[in-house]
Amino acid sequence: MFRRAVPSGSFSVRTRAAYLERVGRETFDLAVVGGGITGAGIARDAAMRGLSVALVEKGDFAAGTSSRSSRMIHGGLRYLRHGQLRLVREALREREALLKIAPHLAYPFPFLLPVYEGSRDSRLKLKVGLTGYDLLAGSRLLEHHTMLSRKELLGIEPALHREGLRGGFRYYDCLVNDARLTLATVLSAAREGAVTVSYVEAIELERDDGRVAGIRFRDCLSGQTGVLRARVVVNAAGPWVDQVRAMGGAARILRPTKGIHLVVLRSRLPLSSAVVITAGDGRMLFAVPLGDYSYVGTTDTDYRDDPDAVQADASDVEYLLNAANAAFDGTNVGTADVISTWAGVRPLVAEEGAPAPSDVSRDYEVRMEPEGLVSIAGGKLTTYRAMAEDLVNRIVAREGKRFGWSPGPCRTAERPLVGGELEGFEQYCEATGQALEESWGVSPAVSQRLLRTYGTEHVRVLGYALRDRELVRPLAPSCPVLKAEALYAAEEEMAITLEDFMARRTELMLFDGNHGLNAADEAARLMGKILGWGGRERREQVSRYGKAVARMTAFAAEEGAPASEEA
Repeated sequence: MFRRAVPSGSFSVRTRAAYLERVGRETFDLAVVGGGITGAGIARDAAMRGLSVALVEKGDFAAGTSSRSSRMIHGGLRYLRHGQLRLVREALREREALLKIAPHLAYPFPFLLPVYEGSRDSRLKLKVGLTGYDLLAGSRLLEHHTMLSRKELLGIEPALHREGLRGGFRYYDCLVNDARLTLATVLSAAREGAVTVSYVEAIELERDDGRVAGIRFRDCLSGQTGVLRARVVVNAAGPWVDQVRAMGGAARILRPTKGIHLVVLRSRLPLSSAVVITAGDGRMLFAVPLGDYSYVGTTDTDYRDDPDAVQADASDVEYLLNAANAAFDGTNVGTADVISTWAGVRPLVAEEGAPAPSDVSRDYEVRMEPEGLVSIAGGKLTTYRAMAEDLVNRIVAREGKRFGWSPGPCRTAERPLVGGELEGFEQYCEATGQALEESWGVSPAVSQRLLRTYGTEHVRVLGYALRDRELVRPLAPSCPVLKAEALYAAEEEMAITLEDFMARRTELMLFDGNHGLNAADEAARLMGKILGWGGRERREQVSRYGKAVARMTAFAAEEGAPASEEA
């Protein structure tokens, strides 16, 4: 049985050091390789059942695909067209579960589906499909779809392309902060007893009489190596699954595909709902409003290069811009309007007879070989909890008797994630938001961002400002992020680098006209108090972050466009 790894709230570099000491001397039931949403979900599930768990991630938590999704929790409406009813049903069930366990991070949002003359699917066919979608969901938390006339549709989204528009539909799915969903899952796993360590890379499988019995790892911060011993090693490395499998002599199973998104000012792409749009090649895309910005995505192209090096290129950006300009009249967004991009690699399982990347199933697969190693690949952000439950069930069924495990049932669908420990979140936001504005003097926008970022944990963030009211001020003029958040990220969310904070603890890298560069010095100063950074290290952190921003916007120079601060 586990022992609680860390007390509530303690999750810093000091925690990391204590974890590494334990990793070097203990033998765990499970060693999980990969700190994305799948690995985090597995660690939480197993720890909640009483198994001892250690998770290692070679970068920051969610630094790979899990912070580079379309930021949606959805059933996958397009999968109905391919008859993938089981996948859709499971995803809709998980959508409901996430609304309950993470109401601060996943929330219902209206989607519009316009229908044009000559559209691939008629209004009748879409009506049948959406009715089936609602029935499969059986949701009491989301509204059912409605059919809209052309006039009604344009009343909601006046910028929609008008020629040939016949009408359409409004239906509901959910949006989510994917990076923070992953982080909340990691934190929840730690509070259940899991040892979760970032910036630790698995470099080799350890064997005992032919059975995989752990991993040799490298601490990416110190360069030191060690051995993590475990009864079962779980390979949840996402796009790097094949690399871990190769350590055990197993063949490739992935067909990785690349997906990119771009961000523009909402004033340049004015939206009130998420809108389903169609690219020139017929692929379904989404244009989604988020605060003062709108984002468009995603592409789906085969990708065989290093997942660590994935980024948007000029052709990716042009593809999405063309789709957006065709879908909306009078927008004419161009490369100079693109504020930021994100790119990720989907770890899809290769299928015979799937000629195009979009034809590859989003279902997942579990491979239990060689002995002692279990790999999981594929799947969707939406279904991560169910994937984890299935994998832990399989491991317990195969290995439980051997190791004398007597785990309890899966409880991850009922117990809230860190920050989500409440009911009636909208009412909570309204009442608590007013209280925050009155007692702390923050704006409604700031209070709502705090609540929707941290949920009930917002009180811990503001706790820093009880000692110093200066910390309730923004990091920089017009910056939506408070100074207290930089301290909190380093002390209680294991942010190790400035980029961890700017890109994944907050969203300044993506959803800020300046990418948060005007706040970088102050954020580094505050984080440095916790992380022990001197002046040289602070400057180095700011420099590295600037280079990361430059890589993200390199497509503009590639196309020959001016690379301004806001492009």
